[in-house]
Amino acid sequence: MAAISDTIVKTTEFGGDYKIQILTATLTSASDTIVLTEADNGISEIVFADAHLTAGMDAECCAVQTSYSSLTITIVTKNAAGTASTAWTDTTVEVLVIGK
Repeated sequence: MAAISDTIVKTTEFGGDYKIQILTATLTSASDTIVLTEADNGISEIVFADAHLTAGMDAECCAVQTSYSSLTITIVTKNAAGTASTAWTDTTVEVLVIGK
Protein backbone atom coordinates (compact mmCIF):
# COMPACT_ATOMS: atom_id res chain seq x y z
CA MET A 1 0.00 0.00 0.00
CA ALA A 2 1.28 3.47 -0.87
CA ALA A 3 2.26 5.58 2.10
CA ILE A 4 0.78 9.06 2.31
CA SER A 5 3.56 11.47 3.19
CA ASP A 6 1.71 14.78 3.07
CA THR A 7 -1.89 15.98 3.08
CA ILE A 8 -3.03 19.47 2.18
CA VAL A 9 -6.63 20.38 2.98
CA LYS A 10 -7.87 23.21 0.80
CA THR A 11 -10.80 25.42 1.61
CA THR A 12 -13.50 25.22 -1.01
CA GLU A 13 -16.53 27.02 -2.30
CA PHE A 14 -18.50 23.78 -2.26
CA GLY A 15 -21.67 23.73 -0.24
CA GLY A 16 -22.18 21.41 2.68
CA ASP A 17 -19.43 19.13 3.91
CA TYR A 18 -17.40 18.74 0.69
CA LYS A 19 -13.66 19.33 0.84
CA ILE A 20 -10.60 19.02 -1.36
CA GLN A 21 -7.52 17.16 -0.19
CA ILE A 22 -4.23 16.88 -2.02
CA LEU A 23 -2.30 13.77 -0.98
CA THR A 24 1.35 13.00 -1.74
CA ALA A 25 2.22 9.31 -1.80
CA THR A 26 5.18 7.09 -2.69
CA LEU A 27 4.18 4.07 -4.78
CA THR A 28 5.34 0.56 -3.90
CA SER A 29 4.03 -1.43 -6.88
CA ALA A 30 2.69 -1.07 -10.43
CA SER A 31 -0.86 -1.18 -9.03
CA ASP A 32 -0.97 0.45 -5.63
CA THR A 33 -3.68 1.59 -3.24
CA ILE A 34 -4.21 4.44 -0.84
CA VAL A 35 -6.80 3.81 1.86
CA LEU A 36 -8.34 6.85 3.52
CA THR A 37 -10.11 6.76 6.85
CA GLU A 38 -12.68 9.13 8.23
CA ALA A 39 -10.68 9.46 11.45
CA ASP A 40 -7.40 10.41 9.75
CA ASN A 41 -8.64 12.18 6.62
CA GLY A 42 -12.04 13.53 7.65
CA ILE A 43 -13.65 12.02 4.55
CA SER A 44 -16.43 9.43 4.67
CA GLU A 45 -17.07 9.31 0.90
CA ILE A 46 -14.86 9.99 -2.12
CA VAL A 47 -16.68 11.66 -5.00
CA PHE A 48 -13.59 12.29 -7.20
CA ALA A 49 -9.93 11.26 -7.23
CA ASP A 50 -7.22 11.88 -9.81
CA ALA A 51 -3.44 11.43 -9.63
CA HIS A 52 -0.41 12.66 -11.51
CA LEU A 53 3.27 11.76 -11.28
CA THR A 54 5.51 14.14 -9.36
CA ALA A 55 8.78 12.15 -9.30
CA GLY A 56 10.28 9.02 -10.84
CA MET A 57 8.88 9.50 -14.34
CA ASP A 58 10.77 7.78 -17.16
CA ALA A 59 10.00 5.49 -20.12
CA GLU A 60 9.24 2.61 -17.72
CA CYS A 61 6.81 4.69 -15.64
CA CYS A 62 5.22 7.56 -17.52
CA ALA A 63 1.47 7.45 -16.93
CA VAL A 64 -1.01 6.78 -14.14
CA GLN A 65 -4.62 5.65 -14.08
CA THR A 66 -6.73 6.41 -11.02
CA SER A 67 -9.90 4.73 -9.78
CA TYR A 68 -11.67 4.66 -6.43
CA SER A 69 -14.22 2.64 -4.53
CA SER A 70 -15.48 3.51 -1.06
CA LEU A 71 -12.41 5.04 0.65
CA THR A 72 -9.80 3.13 -1.38
CA ILE A 73 -7.95 4.83 -4.24
CA THR A 74 -6.16 2.57 -6.74
CA ILE A 75 -3.30 3.95 -8.81
CA VAL A 76 -1.99 1.93 -11.75
CA THR A 77 1.28 2.97 -13.40
CA LYS A 78 1.97 2.39 -17.09
CA ASN A 79 5.13 2.40 -19.20
CA ALA A 80 5.59 4.11 -22.58
CA ALA A 81 4.09 1.09 -24.38
CA GLY A 82 0.92 1.33 -22.28
CA THR A 83 1.48 -1.85 -20.30
CA ALA A 84 2.08 -2.20 -16.56
CA SER A 85 5.12 -0.34 -15.31
CA THR A 86 8.12 -2.44 -14.34
CA ALA A 87 10.06 0.35 -12.62
CA TRP A 88 8.32 2.49 -10.00
CA THR A 89 11.16 2.89 -7.48
CA ASP A 90 11.17 6.42 -6.06
CA THR A 91 7.94 7.21 -7.91
CA THR A 92 5.66 9.64 -6.14
CA VAL A 93 2.22 10.89 -7.07
CA GLU A 94 0.03 13.75 -6.03
CA VAL A 95 -3.64 12.81 -5.70
CA LEU A 96 -6.47 15.32 -5.80
CA VAL A 97 -9.41 14.02 -3.77
CA ILE A 98 -12.85 15.58 -3.45
CA GLY A 99 -14.87 14.03 -0.68
CA LYS A 100 -17.32 14.63 2.07
